[in-house]
Amino acid sequence: EALQGAYRPIDIGHSFGPPWSTHWVKVEFEIPGRWRGGEVHFRWDSSSEAAIWRDGVVLRGLSTGKHTSEILTAKAEGGERGVLYVEVACNELLGILDPGRIIDGEVYRELGRLKLAEIALFDRAAWDLLWDFVVVAEAAAALRPEDPRAGQALRAADEFVNLCDPEDPSTWPQARRAVESFLRERNGTGRHNISAVGHAHLDTAWLWPLAETKRKCTRSLATAVSLAERYPWYRFVWSQAQQWEWVRKEYPELYARVREKIESGSILPLGGTWVEPDLNLPSGESLVRQFLYGQRFFEKEFGSVSPVFWIPDSFGFPAQLPQIVRGAEVRCFLTQKISWSQFNSLPHHTFLWEGLDGSRVLTHFPPADTYNGTCEVKEILYSVSNYKDHDRSRESLYVFGFGDGGGGPTEEMLERLARMKDVDGLPAVECRSPVEFFRRLEAEPHDLPVWVGELYLELHRGTYTTHAEVKKYNRKSELLLRDVELLWTVLDRGAYPKEELERIWKLVLLNQFHDILPGSSIKEVYEDTHRQYEDVLSSLSGLREKALEKATDGKGDRLLVINTLSFARREVVDPPPGSSEVSAVSPVIVSAPPMGYSRAEPREPKEDEWVRAGKAEEGQEEGFFLENGLVRAEFDRAGRLKSLFDKRVERELVPSSARGNNLVLFDDEPADYDAWDVDIFHFEKRKEAPPALSIEIEERGPLRASLRIRFELGPRSRLETVVRLTALSARLDFLCHAVWHETRKFLKVEFPWSIRSLKAAYEIQFGYIERPTHWNTSWDMAKFEVCGHRWADLSEPDYGVALLNDSKYGYGVHGNVMRLSLLRSPLAPDPEADRGEHDFTYAVFPHPGSL
Repeated sequence: EALQGAYRPIDIGHSFGPPWSTHWVKVEFEIPGRWRGGEVHFRWDSSSEAAIWRDGVVLRGLSTGKHTSEILTAKAEGGERGVLYVEVACNELLGILDPGRIIDGEVYRELGRLKLAEIALFDRAAWDLLWDFVVVAEAAAALRPEDPRAGQALRAADEFVNLCDPEDPSTWPQARRAVESFLRERNGTGRHNISAVGHAHLDTAWLWPLAETKRKCTRSLATAVSLAERYPWYRFVWSQAQQWEWVRKEYPELYARVREKIESGSILPLGGTWVEPDLNLPSGESLVRQFLYGQRFFEKEFGSVSPVFWIPDSFGFPAQLPQIVRGAEVRCFLTQKISWSQFNSLPHHTFLWEGLDGSRVLTHFPPADTYNGTCEVKEILYSVSNYKDHDRSRESLYVFGFGDGGGGPTEEMLERLARMKDVDGLPAVECRSPVEFFRRLEAEPHDLPVWVGELYLELHRGTYTTHAEVKKYNRKSELLLRDVELLWTVLDRGAYPKEELERIWKLVLLNQFHDILPGSSIKEVYEDTHRQYEDVLSSLSGLREKALEKATDGKGDRLLVINTLSFARREVVDPPPGSSEVSAVSPVIVSAPPMGYSRAEPREPKEDEWVRAGKAEEGQEEGFFLENGLVRAEFDRAGRLKSLFDKRVERELVPSSARGNNLVLFDDEPADYDAWDVDIFHFEKRKEAPPALSIEIEERGPLRASLRIRFELGPRSRLETVVRLTALSARLDFLCHAVWHETRKFLKVEFPWSIRSLKAAYEIQFGYIERPTHWNTSWDMAKFEVCGHRWADLSEPDYGVALLNDSKYGYGVHGNVMRLSLLRSPLAPDPEADRGEHDFTYAVFPHPGSL
């Protein structure tokens, strides 16, 4: 399309716009005859991202201030003519970060302004002169003053300055010799070894939508190919299978060039997962599928699975992950984000991480504490001084290149590395693949320490709650996928919908990316996400209906109760509308065996199965109650749980001075990272919701009873809750509809219990984890907000209460108070996050016996 476009002249200063638009520029050039024999570059800066195309192939990604040129020819003949096309993306490397630069709502002062467009003669001798000096000068500044090499570097840099006249090239060789004398001094054999690897950590979505990510892939990979051609020793990691798949399908010419660099060892496909997902929120099955589809792609396309789980930037690592990665043929694990923890630092950079079942994975955290390294000498030295395991290892990894928005390494970074390969006073630095690094690490004779349990990130705790709707979509999709796959597996008659289920799974996995599911992306991302989830749920619902048709042979005269869970169930349910086999009374009691079905034979309840609702008896404080043969729950006129009495053991669960179902609004103004973070000081600014506007009896039994309670949370926010109790269970359900239009508020519900335990349990992937209910240490205090899946439980040895939910992930249990996080309302990066209507359910479930 670009080749066929109609073009008009533009000049320096031209403004491309509006934001997020794309423009094509046709560039015609002629190399002057006087440049014969010289190296000629094309230089471009449109105050945005861009890509250079030539002969239908993308050559290089560009980004203002980072990547601004590409070699046209290493040795010009003089007089050559050519045509380039520049694809201008009217956004910055990290999206559009500064709304304050908007004029009249749409025009940016800087974004998209053409500042540079030229061909230029490149002086390679001056370039080499520059980087010789820069590395020695940085060493002089970064080495400790008491280190003799610091003084030697300072002397060499001083001699360089005295000898070099930038305007007189005849002085350059002598000046270079002055600093080369420093760079020629070699290390001893006991040095620390740094394996450096480039990457362009590209978030699959964040401050830009998915459509822009696909083009960012081409820009970053084309740049990697360009650099690999000039620096054969360069090593570059590209991780996510989904991004590889986009390039393979939509940019086959670039993919073919990248494959050549993979075969030569310069570009390294690594990672193991479909995307780099959030690891706290997805279910265990979802994490297994991340590896299943990711490793299948790597094996099919590149000949082997990834032995390294590469995920520099995710927001915490659950205790079950070692078992999952080992099951996916992964032996080694690398991340960087754990270095961001707010209060405590993990005591190791290299260790064995042990999961719930005892599985262990060799783990390394690059000690530079960044995954966007720039290869400055001070970063390389910090990698050594910060490393916590010198007594066990002489190896560490250094990850460099502009990232988050892609881009990757630059020539400047590689020139620094080339000069630091083996210099006395600096560690030995060499570009290696992460696989080779881990092999070197494993070959060392050492007794590595073991870290048992979760790697909890003491930061980004708000991501368990932000953008509640996407989390609800995720939970519903995971559960529906399980049901559909189970039904089709049992009922398959040669027509299992493998391709459609794989398509659906990949959409779900895509939206588990670590800036989508956590709620930390811009509004445009969630517009895409919601459309994709609606496709997922609609498609799965259709597949489920087809499976159920198979169960009944397509006949509608058999009403079945199907139970897809692994234990027998007896439930109070509403029969389908128009069902002829059930009584006109709704609801009814039905039952089904584990992972099986039964013919629906609803029956009338026995008297001891009845449940009732009513107003509190005369003489007591006025309120309402729900009661069955197991428990009695009383609510005061404010809509709060005054009493929960377990008849089975004659135990009152709500302390006399407390109230449960207590809705609390906290001021939510974190110091940094609005959508990501909630800080511990938010507890200091709490406001309990006003008493209920109304409370009324909605159902009186005999099989189900319920109360309807209406709360006002703010001038434009309200919550309507139906509290429901059935005849068959001690579980008390709270079905909520919220209208939420707060700003920087955090809504939680609290339940204090007459239970004492030093630990609470939380469901995680394929298991549960116990965390302290006290703040004895800084490690305990840091876990004031934690991630759990469908339940958390506070239990004594013989009794406990579980707090359950259908779509929430943020919990906190302190002392005897259980909290469930319901809604947030941050301003950045999406100022409309969570504003609107929400439906969710939570429940309390008292139980005799242990967890």
